[in-house]
Amino acid sequence: MCDVLVVEDQAIVRMVLVDMLEDEGLAVREAATPEDALRFMEGPAGCSVLVTDIDLGVAGMDGFVVAARGRHHTPDLSVLFLSGRPSHFNGRSYSEKERTLIKPFRREELLTAVRALLSH
Repeated sequence: MCDVLVVEDQAIVRMVLVDMLEDEGLAVREAATPEDALRFMEGPAGCSVLVTDIDLGVAGMDGFVVAARGRHHTPDLSVLFLSGRPSHFNGRSYSEKERTLIKPFRREELLTAVRALLSH
């Protein structure tokens, strides 16, 4: 089982996120598409925390959908939602197993949010 699964359709952003998390000693998997993420989450390994961009470049399959479908297989999955558009977070309520970050964010903000989610 990995600590964190990063789902981001922009390769450079995904690489930076993975590098930051791995530099902290976390076991990280990455997915470029929602489909790749779901295949991994539906497998036997799974991850404790899902870090997902909201806009994944696929119609009808945003980060909220990926998280919801991932929770069918791992009900206690913690999720960090990322977006460059703060309006994506409007009108939604979040549980203690969910956090949000608005891009751009600092490395320490990412690590603080992931650590908090791992501790749940």
